[in-house]
Amino acid sequence: MLCNVDSGNTTLLLSMLTGVEESEIEELLITGLPPWTVAAKYGKYEEYKELIKTNYVQRLQTLVDENKLSANAANEMYNRINSY
Repeated sequence: MLCNVDSGNTTLLLSMLTGVEESEIEELLITGLPPWTVAAKYGKYEEYKELIKTNYVQRLQTLVDENKLSANAANEMYNRINSY
């Protein structure tokens, strides 16, 4: 379910993942904390990382399907993201 959250809505994604109110998440992000640090603060770093990777792979596949990115380029990007 979480993977279907628009990747542009970081506040909602982190709220759903951590169970923390969106307003509290937003306050933390406004202070300059990166999203992965907010996830780690609530013990959800690994889950956040996997969701981001999953969304990234889905976006790569969409770009390949729409002929906006070659399969080779997508594979290179996939390999880079999986090295983290």
